[in-house]
Amino acid sequence: MSDIDNDLSAAELPDELTTLKGRADLLGIAYHPSIGVEKLREKVKAALAGSPTKDEADAAPQAVKAKSEADIIREHQLSANELIRVRVACMNPAMKDWEGDIFTVGNSVVGTIKKYVPFNTDEGWHIPRMLYDDLVSRECQVFVSTKDDKGNTIRRGKLIRAYAVEVLPALTKEELHDLAQRQAMANSIG
Repeated sequence: MSDIDNDLSAAELPDELTTLKGRADLLGIAYHPSIGVEKLREKVKAALAGSPTKDEADAAPQAVKAKSEADIIREHQLSANELIRVRVACMNPAMKDWEGDIFTVGNSVVGTIKKYVPFNTDEGWHIPRMLYDDLVSRECQVFVSTKDDKGNTIRRGKLIRAYAVEVLPALTKEELHDLAQRQAMANSIG
């Protein structure tokens, strides 16, 4: 057989890339027009075996990740809005005559939470966990008289906790029932 016959038979037979592209088209596999033989061979093998290709496997965790991010956001929102029963005392001398205050906290995940919190209530008050975390971390400045190294009396600023927050036990079913009755009676009278 001559070299011309070998060249002719090679020209008549499709190369491996063309064959793989034909198979990929039949199997419905998407591929880039300039894909290499090795990568297309891997995709076709994976499709015939029924397992996801490397590209599909890489894409799958992103879909799971997007779902889990939404779940994580929902968990943060539920946790931030979980009610905690507390008794709050204001330690700020500038607010000693106040009966309560309106507090606002928020972030990009949870949004804004705005609640009125009365001070020094014996029965306690329910506030969201995010607001509780904020109240516990708040500080205020007070000035105290001290002596310097020369014996002179000077006023210095000192940071103290702005609120004393006591966590109370959750209400029992009976206490919740009594509270609901009192609120219903108060609403029917008013």
